[in-house]
Amino acid sequence: MRLKKSHFLGRVIFSLLLGLIFSLVNHIVIFTVSSPMNLNLEESIQIALENNIGYKITESTVGVSQAQVKEAEGAKKLNMKLQGGYLQMSETLDEEDMEAGDYSDLFALAPGVPIIAISARRIIYSGGKLESLIDQAEANKQISLNDLEKEKQAIIYKVTEAYYQVLQTEGIKKVSAQAVKQMQAHLESSEALLKEGMIAPIDLNRIKSQLSNLEHNLIKAENGYELTMYNINSIMGIDLNTELVLENNLSYEPCEINLEDALIQAGENRSEIMNIAQQRRIMEEMVDVAKSNRKPQVIFSAESGIAGWQAMIVAEYSLFDGGVNKAKIEQAEIKLTQVDQSEKQMRQFIEFEVRSAYLNMKEAEKLIKIAEEGIKNSQESFRIAQAKYNEGIATNTEVIDAQSTLIEAETNYLNALYDYNINRAGLVKATGTFN
Repeated sequence: MRLKKSHFLGRVIFSLLLGLIFSLVNHIVIFTVSSPMNLNLEESIQIALENNIGYKITESTVGVSQAQVKEAEGAKKLNMKLQGGYLQMSETLDEEDMEAGDYSDLFALAPGVPIIAISARRIIYSGGKLESLIDQAEANKQISLNDLEKEKQAIIYKVTEAYYQVLQTEGIKKVSAQAVKQMQAHLESSEALLKEGMIAPIDLNRIKSQLSNLEHNLIKAENGYELTMYNINSIMGIDLNTELVLENNLSYEPCEINLEDALIQAGENRSEIMNIAQQRRIMEEMVDVAKSNRKPQVIFSAESGIAGWQAMIVAEYSLFDGGVNKAKIEQAEIKLTQVDQSEKQMRQFIEFEVRSAYLNMKEAEKLIKIAEEGIKNSQESFRIAQAKYNEGIATNTEVIDAQSTLIEAETNYLNALYDYNINRAGLVKATGTFN
């Protein structure tokens, strides 16, 4: 009897523990799935830089260019090789036997000979070719570093743009929801006025029609918000369904950068300008490499093996190559002039980019001030229209028109804030100082 009772209590305790474990696991899973990520703009950028595949690929390119520098430097150093093997030959055939038609010794093996040799080689003088090749590799490394910085700034701008898009669409969603709420309240008060005979049934129909339009806009605003959320998750390289709560910093802060300073900073900091300087450096070294072929090449080599050792210093000079080297010099010099033209073109493009971002930012700055005033006036007009309508001294049309004007003013304000912040970020990016 005691055994049965003990067994029963054991099963009950086991069931309770199992239930507790499942409850804790479910709680953890639910918490993990439902808990949103609270992020600000800087944290969002950091996540993107850690996860973005394009940025990682560009980072690996820097590693390749650094290895290429080491490869170029290695050509100036002593090169040594160890060779080992075993040489097997057939016996030397006897001429008398061959004349007699006896080829039996053809497949006879002579004693094997081991082969062991150590060789060394070093270029003593290359006419400046090796130094030019090293300088080219260094320039290519700097270009890859500049490209990495450019990719970083592009990602920062993409995240910034996506971040503000989320805040913009979130604001539009709130404006749409508020408009629906206002029209629903207007509908309720109008139904009461209809019962008192103060308005005509057609007014109620128009209110319902307007409410339907506002609900339509709300659905589109909610969908737009979801799409922008997917977009920023995609750029950050995280699961698209991750729920985010972003710090709302969609506001107006005056920009201290003036146009003249922005143009100067762009000319000094843009990676494209820096890359052109490195490309010029490469082209100049290509000219030197081609010209070095006109100079003598001096090489030291030594070899040691079972048979003995030998060492020599060899100098060679090209007397005539059919004009091949002259053509190489001409090609390099033409490419050097092309770099100068590319720099002019790039500077014009960068100047246009800076001026465009600056003017668009200033335009949005003016629109913000106008939109702020528009919201104040529209809110007061809507309040007055509603009060007059409830007193029976204003028409339903005036209320709907006043609300439409308010919605437009609030939307214009959000759009102006978004345009200002994006163009301000674009201006910083255009100056090459976005980090």
